[in-house]
Amino acid sequence: MKKFAAVMLVICLIAALAVAFAACNEKTDGGGGNGGGGGGRGTRYSIQAPSASDVFTVEGLPEGAYEGDTVTFKVTLSSPADSILNYVELYGRNMRYKRLTPSADGSYSFTMPAEPVTLTVDADRYADTPEDNFLRWNADNVTSIEIWKPDSEDDSYFAQWDDAKLVADVTETMYSINEGAEAFALDKNVIPDDAITVEINDRSGGSGYVDNCTVRIDRSKIAPGTTKIVLEAKRGFNDASVLVCTVTVSEPEPIRPVEKWTETVRFQITAVDEENLTFSFEDLDYDASTDAKRFQTFFAPDNPQGHTPVYTIDDDGYVTLIIEYVPGHRYAVTAPYSDGSGNGAEIGFTTSTNGAEYDRVDNELTFDKDGGSVTFTLI
Repeated sequence: MKKFAAVMLVICLIAALAVAFAACNEKTDGGGGNGGGGGGRGTRYSIQAPSASDVFTVEGLPEGAYEGDTVTFKVTLSSPADSILNYVELYGRNMRYKRLTPSADGSYSFTMPAEPVTLTVDADRYADTPEDNFLRWNADNVTSIEIWKPDSEDDSYFAQWDDAKLVADVTETMYSINEGAEAFALDKNVIPDDAITVEINDRSGGSGYVDNCTVRIDRSKIAPGTTKIVLEAKRGFNDASVLVCTVTVSEPEPIRPVEKWTETVRFQITAVDEENLTFSFEDLDYDASTDAKRFQTFFAPDNPQGHTPVYTIDDDGYVTLIIEYVPGHRYAVTAPYSDGSGNGAEIGFTTSTNGAEYDRVDNELTFDKDGGSVTFTLI
């Protein structure tokens, strides 16, 4: 009987040890995140991954980790050329929301808090969209853009002429886009944000109705590559248009020097308002692969914008300008006001010529020799 009791005691002791060992294992079990093992480390907290998406994938994210573990993972866009990763965010009931910043290799990391967390990835895919709601890309838009380079040593960037433009026409009568419009490029290494501006243009005649939105791209700030331009315009709650187009930016062609003549052009301006008057010469046969100037513009003294070069007016009311002329080319001559009114002085007649011809109907000025001259009277 004593022997039986001793056996039973041994069995009970073995069972108690087994239960205690199992309990110990249960408390320290885990496996940890990708920051290390979890033996004896307490509670393993869950990490809720984003829902499956056809825009992005998440790699290397564990299902859980222990407090203090470093969790590292990657987010990869399924189609980088037409997608953008807006943000990656972590949420916990106590820690609240935390935006994560990618490291140099594109991976994301965070330190596991003492609570379950949820990971959110916000990304969008943009397919080319020529028309949406109340906007449509203009059929004449040029989506092959060349990086700007000066025509000559004294040439400077002039946005009005040198910007690339993408026009989105309004497809229905609309008084305003009261929530505004914005545009951005998916690849900011090709076209950065500070190279893009958006204009909302009213119809001519002062009707007040919107005619189009124009995306202007500063060609002096862009780099070679292909990207997408996204234009979003809003005119009220849940009433927006989103247009997308692919643009390609390339290096300019090598500049080829061409022969140039020096010509004198005089304007008699006594009959017009000289304030803010600008003189502009446009080469109608301009070839971007040459070092010739497409535009030669001369601004009023003390013009509000501070543009140069400026002209002077002599005591007889004449402005004398020296321009570069490419033999055989035609030049348009205009005298607009730089006050933004769209008005300008007109060439009334030609008072003298020396090796020059001017067709007033077609507004074409040509020279047949170096050192020629022409005098115009403005009305």
